[in-house]
Amino acid sequence: MSIRKKPSKKAKNGYVYEVNFTYKINGVSHRYWKGGFKTKKEAQDHENQKRMEFANSTTVFECHKTLKEVYDEFMEIGSNEFQYNTIYNTKKTLHYWYGKDATMDLGNIPIRDIGYRTLQQFFNKRSNCGKECNVGIKKALTRIFVFAIRSEYITTNPVEYVKVTGVENKQEKHILTYEEFKMFLQELRNKNTFEYDAISVAVLIGFYTGLRISEVMALQKEDFDLEEDTIFVHRKLNYKGKKKKDIEAVEQMKSKSSKAVIPLPAILKQELIVWFKMNPYENVICDEDGNLLDPDCTGNKLRTISNKLGIPFHFHLLRHTYTTSLVNAHVDVKVAQELLRHANFNTTMSIYAHVDYKKKQSVVNQVFCGENVVKTSKNKTLS
Repeated sequence: MSIRKKPSKKAKNGYVYEVNFTYKINGVSHRYWKGGFKTKKEAQDHENQKRMEFANSTTVFECHKTLKEVYDEFMEIGSNEFQYNTIYNTKKTLHYWYGKDATMDLGNIPIRDIGYRTLQQFFNKRSNCGKECNVGIKKALTRIFVFAIRSEYITTNPVEYVKVTGVENKQEKHILTYEEFKMFLQELRNKNTFEYDAISVAVLIGFYTGLRISEVMALQKEDFDLEEDTIFVHRKLNYKGKKKKDIEAVEQMKSKSSKAVIPLPAILKQELIVWFKMNPYENVICDEDGNLLDPDCTGNKLRTISNKLGIPFHFHLLRHTYTTSLVNAHVDVKVAQELLRHANFNTTMSIYAHVDYKKKQSVVNQVFCGENVVKTSKNKTLS
């Protein structure tokens, strides 16, 4: 609500009205506040006046640049505020909307001429494509249009009105059982090479900590405190689209909460003590020369073993499994959020948490067994 009624000892009738609302100028959000109005109408008139002033303060240059030209400018000037992976994913969407192979060649249209109708038509033509991919394209276009607003080329972002559809992946997320985890680990160790041993350690760390693959692969021995039983997570690998020699560990984490000290489980500690004696390098996960491993190449190796064993597996599955283990063990949600280092509480609950089918079945059988149903029927009816 932009108009609020507030108690006031100074006012004759005991209350006053205040105006409180947000507005945007060239894509940047601002908040306006003013109080002390004697009547609601006086507050509303003031709000209308200020909104008109702010709307008229928006400036736009005479811009004939195409969407592709603004995209190039964004990559040169505006991309620094985003993380490496975000920009990499933005680049990956380019061929969907620019060039001869694009669904529609939006790239050669002046950006000021691209409105809701054009964009909605573009996404409608992609309704038979994967929804996740379409959502990624929308996010990428949003970054470009917001940059265009800040650059005073346009005044509004038409992308925000677009509805995205597409084919959804309805495949249920597989949760790794402990037996499957041990089988996978043994298969890695059976390769009997330094690199596969390193990958097995990466899988161990992922299973017992829930760390993302980019975080696991960036760990160094100094990040482990074997006396205090902690792990300092403060690096990740930038590797998407890079050659192995260009892969680097950086301290620019996914979010502020991603950088944290987490507990080192005792069972993982014992495995690491053995590995640290075998591995002479500072990098925990590396090849026989101490070089960082490419997570994409590692993923391919894991996929080969997954196919051989018939066990659905990718590294992020370890994070899903870790979270599910916490939920099924009735770990406090706040504790789970801190262990997973989620910036958003809802992420912990809605995206990763997965209660397995057997637990659901057990709950239903418990609630609706004959004796319990009889007991429930004797209780007072809930209103």
